[in-house]
Amino acid sequence: MRAIGIAGIVLLGMIGFTAGAQEVQNYITVYNQDLALVKQVRVVTIDPKSPIIRFQDVAEKIIPTSVHLRSLTEPKRFVVLEQNYEYDLVNARKILEKYLDRPIELITESGDLLSGKLLSFRENRLVLQVKEGIRIIPWNDQLQVSVQELPEDFITRPTLVWRISGASKREQKLEVSYLTTGMSWKAEYVGELSEKDDRLHIGAWVNITNQSGTTFENARLKLVAGDVRRVRPRRMPIERPIEPYSAKTAAPETFREKAFFEYHLYTLQRPTTLKRNQIKQISLFSPVTVACTKKFVYDGRRGGEKVDVKIVFQNRKEDGLGIPLPKGIFRLYKRDGNSLEFIGEDQIDHTPRNEKVELTIGQAFDIRVKRTVAEEKRITRSTIERQVEVEIRNQKEKEDIEVSVVEYMGRFWEILESTHPYVQKSANECEFLVPVKANSTAKLKFRVRISW
Repeated sequence: MRAIGIAGIVLLGMIGFTAGAQEVQNYITVYNQDLALVKQVRVVTIDPKSPIIRFQDVAEKIIPTSVHLRSLTEPKRFVVLEQNYEYDLVNARKILEKYLDRPIELITESGDLLSGKLLSFRENRLVLQVKEGIRIIPWNDQLQVSVQELPEDFITRPTLVWRISGASKREQKLEVSYLTTGMSWKAEYVGELSEKDDRLHIGAWVNITNQSGTTFENARLKLVAGDVRRVRPRRMPIERPIEPYSAKTAAPETFREKAFFEYHLYTLQRPTTLKRNQIKQISLFSPVTVACTKKFVYDGRRGGEKVDVKIVFQNRKEDGLGIPLPKGIFRLYKRDGNSLEFIGEDQIDHTPRNEKVELTIGQAFDIRVKRTVAEEKRITRSTIERQVEVEIRNQKEKEDIEVSVVEYMGRFWEILESTHPYVQKSANECEFLVPVKANSTAKLKFRVRISW
């Protein structure tokens, strides 16, 4: 008899491969949207009497309809006749269901050994026919069950099975590819702001999450940055608590970037192992330093009294950067003496070269704004005039500032008068630049005519 714990089951050996795998080379391309393309090259020996190929160590979250197998040894002769994905995995309940009306052995919580025929297995009860009659045994974690053997049609891991023809050579080099969910990646940036807030030292990492259900040893890794369209996208899996940084690499062995179709492709310049249920962190590019500016922005649409603090830099080569930046979280730090302190974070979208990056990292403690509509009158049925006053109080003792006041006007608008210069940022958006000296107050006044 073979012992099986009811609370869990010991993984039993697979009932032999028809084609034995001798070597596996992994090529993994990971996308932002919970998706990965797995390509594996394997050398197998095929039995001509039974041309069945089984690959057992595949991702548990494989998309079965995406599987493709081809021979690199005989690409024209090798033909796939049938393809199956078997995922009816062994567990204690299924084994007991197969053993209805067959003999089993039980060891109860008290240590008693019972032998008999299994008559029923449901509602957390086992019904056993023994010599003395019928016994009903509660199913709990302490109960042990022994059966004669593992049923032949059960497997311990998800398995791909092919029936093939046309192979004249027993040893074949095969390439299998498939899509799987449970894998994704995201970029994370770390920036250290200089003492004068005019320089930003940037480092970048990629976090690759592997919850596909299998490990990929010594994989050649590629990452695709961009919004790839998928039909009927699957729901993102709930992330389990995992150690956040399982691996780090040195900057020289980083990614090489290139444009690919309408996306960007990042290829790691060395093999790496992606373990099951692991988050791996790898350096995206060597640290760089860029010029930046600190910007104070008051959003008139949002109202309130607080002013946003932004750090702005250009993704240009002449400014120290100039590489495509994948979307991700950007965390900023600044030194207080020898201590590095966190000052805020934002999320950037995919950013091409030569584009501006604007990070909102918090709200200014020492700056307050009071915005009021001093007057509003209707000119016609579809036109009004509005007098707006924005008072800005700078409580900083030594720092003069400039606050960008952003106002959203409407479909058609015209500034009739203003105390400060302004620029039209979009069809319905206007920006006023208001300088405010340290420990003082400045007031912006403007009159606008709005039509609709």
